[in-house]
Amino acid sequence: MRALWRIAQTAGVTLALFAVSPANACTIRLPEPPLAGESDGAYRARIEALEREQQTRWLKERQENGLQRADWVFVGRQILWSPTFKPRYRNGMPVPVPLPKFEYPAPRYFKPLTWLKGPEYSKIFKVSTGNTSCGPMALGDTTSSKEGDLFVFFARKGRISDDTLIDAIAVDKINDPALMDLVAPYHSTK
Repeated sequence: MRALWRIAQTAGVTLALFAVSPANACTIRLPEPPLAGESDGAYRARIEALEREQQTRWLKERQENGLQRADWVFVGRQILWSPTFKPRYRNGMPVPVPLPKFEYPAPRYFKPLTWLKGPEYSKIFKVSTGNTSCGPMALGDTTSSKEGDLFVFFARKGRISDDTLIDAIAVDKINDPALMDLVAPYHSTK
């Protein structure tokens, strides 16, 4: 009887751990089922239209939310950058230097170009990439960015860092009238 109780406890704990597992956050949403009598072509067209509408609504909400919450709004370009290395010498002999700290997944570096809100800040800043249950993810649209890609960043006051950044939206996706003048010079350019 005691062994049976132990098995039930183990099963309950295991079930509870899997129920709150972060892997559940990366599930693919199933599409709506086809309507009665709907052809495959009509079903595909309806689902694509629904997905476009959801993406448009989500992008609009991201832009509005960023503008409301951010103290700083600016365009930044991804650059290739690494910290400088200066060899050290003692009594004319090179001093062994500890290896630099390597982060995986590697962070991305950005240079601010144009400001809409906030004081102009020209220093390069880092956006970290974290491992999630969905794979490596970074801030907003920067997850799959390449050198030269442009983004509109929304940030709170303070030194620009992962803690102060709110969101980053690719320049080519911007369609909010309040942001169009800011990104107009950068549309479809790298």
